[in-house]
Amino acid sequence: MKEMLHTHVLFDLDGTLVDTRGAVMECYRRVFRECLDASFPPESIDARELFAMRPREVFSVVAPGRAEELYLAYHNTYPRCVDHIKVFAGVAELIGKLGANGRKPSVVTNKGLERTLIDLSVAGIQPGSFAAVVTAEDTVERKPHPAPILLGLKRAGAKPEESVYVGDGPQDILAARACGMEAIAVSYGFYDREVLETYNPGALADSIEDLGRILGLPAARKAAS
Repeated sequence: MKEMLHTHVLFDLDGTLVDTRGAVMECYRRVFRECLDASFPPESIDARELFAMRPREVFSVVAPGRAEELYLAYHNTYPRCVDHIKVFAGVAELIGKLGANGRKPSVVTNKGLERTLIDLSVAGIQPGSFAAVVTAEDTVERKPHPAPILLGLKRAGAKPEESVYVGDGPQDILAARACGMEAIAVSYGFYDREVLETYNPGALADSIEDLGRILGLPAARKAAS
């Protein structure tokens, strides 16, 4: 297994550190039911596109005249849906090990800041663990455009050649490559290994344990029997 010992390790959030699909779906269901008296997902949007769209974009399609009102409802409802967030076991420990070994983790996500902070809190990860945090409010462009990762590098004081990006989707691999960086793809998130392999990431992890090994981190000690 190829090891990647880069000083700076930048992470995607959703599908890489946490899985918020359940929380997002529940949030949309409540907003559609309570504000629109409608079911979710709407017929006007391809279900496969929903997680690539930001909430404002979804509401601009289904109710253009009420998009900001519905976004505010979504914003206020999401914190009540956190029980539906799935945390990938071991992610907090992995971030902690990176810091303890003199490495510098960061997070670069297409998600908004407030929901990013909620997700990190549920995962037991302090925002201060990261050298940089880049969210949807920071760049107009989103991955696969390189702008979010380039901003993450700038904020972390990192060079592309000393950095690696970890993500679960083709957009993550493409964005990292556009920045001149190595990419580690994770197949335990939203995309299958077979899909990710076609984009030729520098390494591919099937679990958090695999990811730790690729990053050259010491394995957790097993308790004595």
